[in-house]
Amino acid sequence: MKRFLFLLVAVATLTVLSGFVAQTVHAQSTALTADQIERIRSNCTTIKSTLNQLHVSDALLRVNRGQIYESMASKLMDPFNSRLGNNRLDAKATVVVTESYRTALNTFRDDYKDYDVKLTSAIRVDCINEPEVFYNTTEEARLLRTKVHTDVLKLHRYIDDYRSAVGDFKLNFERISE
Repeated sequence: MKRFLFLLVAVATLTVLSGFVAQTVHAQSTALTADQIERIRSNCTTIKSTLNQLHVSDALLRVNRGQIYESMASKLMDPFNSRLGNNRLDAKATVVVTESYRTALNTFRDDYKDYDVKLTSAIRVDCINEPEVFYNTTEEARLLRTKVHTDVLKLHRYIDDYRSAVGDFKLNFERISE
């Protein structure tokens, strides 16, 4: 519960930070107004503290989630697929989902690394002397974090797909076994 509340506060802070500029996100640098620059400078310590807490929280969450996702493949999907194959049963659907899941898991790992590097870069920027660089780097980290979130949603869809494939296999097996 504490982690959830902490994560909620961190996301809210990032949302507030992103409110310092126009609503449109550009790949290039965003020009900030004098008022926005002053807000970043005056809240620099608080923002950096929140980003540091987010960094620690996300790292812990990534390790825990990563272990769970890896276990899903190595301790559940792979052994079940092997068992089906060893018994000469049709495992095509579960194997296809497992392969897609592994690809998505690798993408998740890579995207998280990119996010972590960018967030670390943002934390290292001097937001008092370089508020625009700080904002732009933080915005890039936010976009990469969104990408990681999308990867997590995709992994969960593959888990659901695998569950469906196993259910379909079970139904077909029961019909054939009768």
